[in-house]
Amino acid sequence: MIRLKGVIPIHIYPIFWVLSFAIGFINSSSIFEIFIWVGIVFISVLIHEYGHALTALFFGQRAHIDLLGFGGLTHRHGKKLKKWQDFLIIFNGPLAGFLFCSACYGLLLFVQPGQNGLLMYILQSTILINLFWTVLNLLPIQPLDGGHLLSIALEGLFGIKGLKIALFVSMILAGLMTALGFLTHQLFIGVIFFMFAFENYRLWKNSLALTDFDQDSVLQNMLKSAKKELSLGNSEGALNELQHIRDVSKNGVTYLTATELMAEILDQHGKYKEGYEILKPIVSKLKPESLLLFQKLAFHSGKFEMAAKIGAKAYQMYPEYEVALINALSFASLKEETPSIGWLQCAIRDGLPNIRAILEKPEFDAIRMGPAFKDIQNRV
Repeated sequence: MIRLKGVIPIHIYPIFWVLSFAIGFINSSSIFEIFIWVGIVFISVLIHEYGHALTALFFGQRAHIDLLGFGGLTHRHGKKLKKWQDFLIIFNGPLAGFLFCSACYGLLLFVQPGQNGLLMYILQSTILINLFWTVLNLLPIQPLDGGHLLSIALEGLFGIKGLKIALFVSMILAGLMTALGFLTHQLFIGVIFFMFAFENYRLWKNSLALTDFDQDSVLQNMLKSAKKELSLGNSEGALNELQHIRDVSKNGVTYLTATELMAEILDQHGKYKEGYEILKPIVSKLKPESLLLFQKLAFHSGKFEMAAKIGAKAYQMYPEYEVALINALSFASLKEETPSIGWLQCAIRDGLPNIRAILEKPEFDAIRMGPAFKDIQNRV
């Protein structure tokens, strides 16, 4: 990787040169022309990214540029900006490319046909690249600039609902561009927009759980504070802040995160029933790792049917002996010998340690006299 230092540091990754040469190879008829195209791509992408970066600097942020596979990426750091400032930073990338294209077109007007053919070739190629990339990049599809501009505009008008609308529109348009690419035998375009469509679908689906409270800076700072308190061992202070977040937000991702953290603290303090009760209403929305916690809380709260039901789902994602053992204990507590023995065998197969001690657990008393359980005892 090439690193260029300066007010706006630039990192150029090898894949950028590879794809630049590929673009040059497709559009050229000689080695010399390929290098011309590589230079044009490099300058054009850099001007586009400088449009973003210089505007960010103007608004008091820091920036650095990465030149990657399909162009560039401007990273911004520093204070949070207003929506209109973010809009201008993103918009000024395509604007810089369009102004560069216009300048080249103006120069081209002064070049006489048949004279200075090399300059004419460079200017025409530069106009083509920048016009194509500017128009393409303004399509309202994320992660293109047009997609981010649409997201900022709609979010500013309609809040979190606008963000969801923007992602949905982006997903649909990316799907249409995918179909267009394949129908016109532009396989590269089709594949790229297929990846965009898939990523937009994932983002849109995840956004459905968001509420306006998830953008509340006060609640977000309080959530950070609660996590810090927890890392310092002040679980009581963390619990108070997390409960306040839950009382205010009622739903959304922030609410879910606060609830899951509360359940973890309650579990650590042996307050299993309290942890179970706060997770139960949101069990269908829990992250996979939180299902493991919910299974444990359900078991220790005496909710054996729920523990076994959730355990079966959790085991599909985490086929580990801890999950299988809780399932075995839950079914044994329900006096259901066959599923209990099945899960116990799964736990042993998955590496259950201290098997003899585990088999002495009182939960197995209900099935201890059964032949299948005795067979396991005899084999360990």
